[in-house]
Amino acid sequence: MTVARNRQAKPFIFLFIIAASLLLGMAGCKQNALYERLHNIPEAKWQRTFIPSFSFNISDTTTSYRVYVVVRHTNQYPYRNIWLNVGVQQPQDSMRVQQFELPLAASDRWLGVGMDDVFERRVLLFPRPIKFPRSGEVKFTLQHTMRLDPLPDLLQVGIRVEPVTNTQP
Repeated sequence: MTVARNRQAKPFIFLFIIAASLLLGMAGCKQNALYERLHNIPEAKWQRTFIPSFSFNISDTTTSYRVYVVVRHTNQYPYRNIWLNVGVQQPQDSMRVQQFELPLAASDRWLGVGMDDVFERRVLLFPRPIKFPRSGEVKFTLQHTMRLDPLPDLLQVGIRVEPVTNTQP
């Protein structure tokens, strides 16, 4: 009887090993961020005067980077988008501010990843990877420019910076 149990258990152990190997392999393909930081929005109501700031150091000026804005919101957020003034200050330069529209929803559903009533949307800020021409501290700021102030049901906002590898398009 013990031999019969071992024979039945072998296929399950084999399948478990294959599944675990696949999961570990997929986890190894995940892009590592140079920088990712989210700021909590106080009371989930973003006041226009609350301007989160994000700073990180660049040492490699030959690498290209993808820059994302990350927004976490509830499904009660009243709009399909958010307008932001995004400030960028490169080393030894002044702050430059540009307005961006970040789509958060399609006509019938929220974009991004969701669990229960919380959704995270990661939006590429620039259409192509960028290079930082000088090493040193880079600073980003985010300020909403929506008419409604405070802007309800926003939980967190942030910046993610990823180096572009040779294998990425």
